Amino acid sequence: MQFLTIYDFVLPGLYLLVILIIAVIIKNKKIEKNPEYKYFVSGLMVKVIGGICVVLVYCFYYNGGDTVAYIESTVAINKLILVKGDFSTYFSLLTGHLTPENISVFDSSTGWPQYRSDPQSFSVLRFTSILAFIGMNSFMVTTMLVATITYTGIWRLFLLFRENFQEIQKSIAIAILFMPSVFFWGSGILKDSYTICAAAWFIVSIYYLFFKKKKKGFHLFALLISTYVLLSLKPYIFFAAISGCSIMVAHHYLKITKNIIVKYTFIPFLIAVILFSGVFLITKMGSSLGGDYSSVDAMLNKIVIMQQDLVKDYYGGNTFDIGKFEPTIPGVLAKAPAAMIAGIFRPFLWECRNPIMLISGIENTIILFLFFYVIVLSFTAVYKVGLSYMLKTTFDNSLVIFSLVFAFSFAFFVGISTANFGALVRYKIPLIPFLMASLFIIIRKYNREKEEKKTTTPKTP
Repeated sequence: MQFLTIYDFVLPGLYLLVILIIAVIIKNKKIEKNPEYKYFVSGLMVKVIGGICVVLVYCFYYNGGDTVAYIESTVAINKLILVKGDFSTYFSLLTGHLTPENISVFDSSTGWPQYRSDPQSFSVLRFTSILAFIGMNSFMVTTMLVATITYTGIWRLFLLFRENFQEIQKSIAIAILFMPSVFFWGSGILKDSYTICAAAWFIVSIYYLFFKKKKKGFHLFALLISTYVLLSLKPYIFFAAISGCSIMVAHHYLKITKNIIVKYTFIPFLIAVILFSGVFLITKMGSSLGGDYSSVDAMLNKIVIMQQDLVKDYYGGNTFDIGKFEPTIPGVLAKAPAAMIAGIFRPFLWECRNPIMLISGIENTIILFLFFYVIVLSFTAVYKVGLSYMLKTTFDNSLVIFSLVFAFSFAFFVGISTANFGALVRYKIPLIPFLMASLFIIIRKYNREKEEKKTTTPKTP
């Protein structure tokens, strides 16, 4: 109760009604031509409820934590206007200027924001501030607004996958809109809500700019905004996304090229150029970001420090250990299998220590079974239709290629740098929609090939 005010009990019902009315209007306007909008309201409501649950869990179960610190710090920033009328300092902080002069303005009348020495965490306050004004600085209402705004990216990602795989619309909806850890951890006032939304917008924008070539101005703007958000909060997600997109674009042009000479000479050269350009871009952007991302060595040292810190005793034994490694590229790559397994499948059910983690454990078990089912189907397909045919039909879609590359590279980043289950279940959520959607798509492709084979096989007299 100490983190909630009277506004958190009076206002949420009113705001929820307004959000619901707007969502129903959008659904009714679109559903005649777009039947997939039958999921629009339910997907949004699940996300808003997920955000409310985050507030309740942090207030009454954890008794504090990141999201509490974020809202309290956001309110302190907003009081620069509400109490002091200091618009210049407010807008300076909103643009990321954490100067000593700006910080010195805070006093007992405003409160002091946390994360003053952490620009990435402070960015959560910057992105949340205007929403907190709209929500009258209410913890609950501001969280509901964050959940609503960040739903835009999740919904657009669902529409993109549904456009490509209409026959498994329901499975795609489950993978992207209704995975428990995604709509729970991805709906509160946390970095994860903004980053999963930005990652979704990033891939949607790249796809429409390079493949569909529609609404170029809008999608270029969305690409720039999503890039800014990712770099402001978690640059490694941007690095994973841009790596996956490079391979996706190269795969697309390799697939559509009909000229054999171009396909087997120029296209491989193009792929190499894209990959080297990606590495160069990551290096250059890292140096401009500074600090832990200023160089490859700095990133590797940061990974080792984070991993060693999160395994310490003061995290209450809620840790796991993939083993020590040196801050070198060979040392980190040697841990890739263990890191990917941790990033995708852990915590296992027997590693869950509390009800919140148990939800993630059940979800991970389902993903694990689906993963093994896909492996079994793949071996079966290789035996029945041949390896080349199976690979051709399974990996013929560039969006699936991106999803798998992004999911596994992201799992590697998270698994190698995280040794605490509490952090892991939050950090991994951007990979879940892509991985789950890919698994459903591969399963569907196998079943469709089997059905087509049955219909084309002549019956024995």
